[in-house]
Amino acid sequence: MSQPLTLFWPIFPQRSDGRTVVNNKGTPVRNGPTEAQLDRTPNEQGQSDYYRLIDKDDAKHVDWRKKLGGMLLREIGRKEDEDKWQQCILWDFPEGYRLYEHIKSKTNGESKNHSGGGHDRQDAYLYGYPKGPRKRFRSPVEFFPHLLWLLTDESSDYSNCTCRICSPNQVEVEKPAQAARPADIMSNAPSAMRTMSAPNGPVPVNRNTVPIPIRRSSVGTPSTPTAQSPVTKPATPTIQHNAGLIKAPPRLEPTPLPQPHSVDQQVDSQYNKFVARPGEVVWFRRSGGAFGLGLIARRWTSANGTHNGMYSVQPLSYPGHAPPQEVVEAGADVKPWLAWSVPSCTFEYLRNNPTISYHQANWKALASGPWEGHPEVDASILAAKAIDMTYTPFERLKMIPNNGGEERHWNGIYYGAEKVWRGEPVRLRLGLGSDVLVISEIIQKVSTVGTNQVNSKVELRGDVYSYATVPAPNPKSPPALPPNNHVPLRMREDMNWRNQTLLPSASELCYWKLISANQRVALEDVKGRWYEISVLFQQFFFDSVQKKEGGNGSWMNARGDATGQSKEPGTLRADRLEAFGGAIPGQLRLVDGLDPPGDHEKPATAMQGIELGMGAATGENNFAIDDFMNFGEDTTMPFGDSNIY
Repeated sequence: MSQPLTLFWPIFPQRSDGRTVVNNKGTPVRNGPTEAQLDRTPNEQGQSDYYRLIDKDDAKHVDWRKKLGGMLLREIGRKEDEDKWQQCILWDFPEGYRLYEHIKSKTNGESKNHSGGGHDRQDAYLYGYPKGPRKRFRSPVEFFPHLLWLLTDESSDYSNCTCRICSPNQVEVEKPAQAARPADIMSNAPSAMRTMSAPNGPVPVNRNTVPIPIRRSSVGTPSTPTAQSPVTKPATPTIQHNAGLIKAPPRLEPTPLPQPHSVDQQVDSQYNKFVARPGEVVWFRRSGGAFGLGLIARRWTSANGTHNGMYSVQPLSYPGHAPPQEVVEAGADVKPWLAWSVPSCTFEYLRNNPTISYHQANWKALASGPWEGHPEVDASILAAKAIDMTYTPFERLKMIPNNGGEERHWNGIYYGAEKVWRGEPVRLRLGLGSDVLVISEIIQKVSTVGTNQVNSKVELRGDVYSYATVPAPNPKSPPALPPNNHVPLRMREDMNWRNQTLLPSASELCYWKLISANQRVALEDVKGRWYEISVLFQQFFFDSVQKKEGGNGSWMNARGDATGQSKEPGTLRADRLEAFGGAIPGQLRLVDGLDPPGDHEKPATAMQGIELGMGAATGENNFAIDDFMNFGEDTTMPFGDSNIY
């Protein structure tokens, strides 16, 4: 299973005083560069002098957030996390703060900066301070004291902030390197910031690098500066009549879970029911004993209760070749597409040309030619990769007109090989890959020109949860865990299952810790569906607990790993089956609900044509299943292991 090249610990700023619009003598004005400053038109001498908004993915934006994240972790992180200062990143600037770049160039394409060098003047400024655009921050170091104040002082008393804007006359006092830090600072921090592990202790800080807020009284003459980081007061908003009312940011509250809109959505919200869903691509055990790739066309529960569930699976193949659907029992014979890394193709030509897509391959020539290989196997691999880079929202809830387009709200989305609903968790790509987002909204922002749709971008909103543990030295009297009424049932039940092992084996309990409410996440930042460890990864969990690794590893691939395009959201398909193209029969339809098929609807249970059994032969070509299931030691899941199922 591939891993990100660089791993970062994200910090989520939950409090902000940022404003995008401020009141200037009764007139609302933009809290940022003016319209004239945003105009990129050169003057009569050909000189350009303008500001541009820096996108979140821009290198300068990332650089600011990496520096701020490292300073935060260094200031209020744990001793054992001090080696992660360079791997920490602010998820985003506090709400209302935006980074702009001032670009200034000379005529004839020549450019210079304020030092007379050979580059454009490209200074960055962070706007959003509530007193207007003239109050802007010029560097991460300059903004850091204000950010630290936002995240640690719940009183919202600006006199407690030592940034150059809040305290222009503040005198920095160097703190002795060995001075003690207040023990209760981190008792206030979790509501405002977090890292991948809940911080619970201080780390050494270079006091000559970052100015630390100095605690002062809220009224009257400031008290004598001390050498401490701030110890916050009760969260009472301060009213400054001459500057307007500034309210303390609300405490972190979970978002209510949306209610299911259909039987299928309700079934998918249940614990340890059907792992696979209609419309998904899965690995399934074919009637010949080997595993292949197919589309879940239908699922049902048996009337006599002899089986937990059954699937009708359409094998993926090449255009013009349509293997019959097969009936597969739910359980160990069906696994998610992302459970395994994709094996190599059987045709040498396709192995040597990995950029050839499903639609580019000459399947007619491969199927009829003399070359060694199996067209159905390779077609299923390339078809699954192509489907992995598509998305299709479904069940539209409402549509809101927006500037130059529409904002469409959906109840679910097919993302790659998987089907995802509102109200359920997905795995996030950012950080170490163990955080989950419980989706509350699926929003598609569509730009249109006339009646033509020209652009589509999907954004998810919801609460971000992190896996957390608490010590439980006395198994007979374990500590009470935080309430989890807003956590989906599947997550709650899976955590209860984990704690049955963690409590006696590791003397600790785990829970889902809310770290960010109503967070906005781009579709491409989602790795895929979240699956219960207790259903798919039992042995991995037991091994992790035995090795004292915490019991929450990332044991699945991410959408886009198979194609190397994980940073791309993929291509919008208007209909789910459109994403499959010629890999499935044209007359195939997806069936919702759990009703069993009638006699005339039952799929074939025996394969026709190619046989993918162990060592089976097709014509003159011999093909062993080991060639197909070349997953590698790190990503192979042991099917049939009694410790898993």
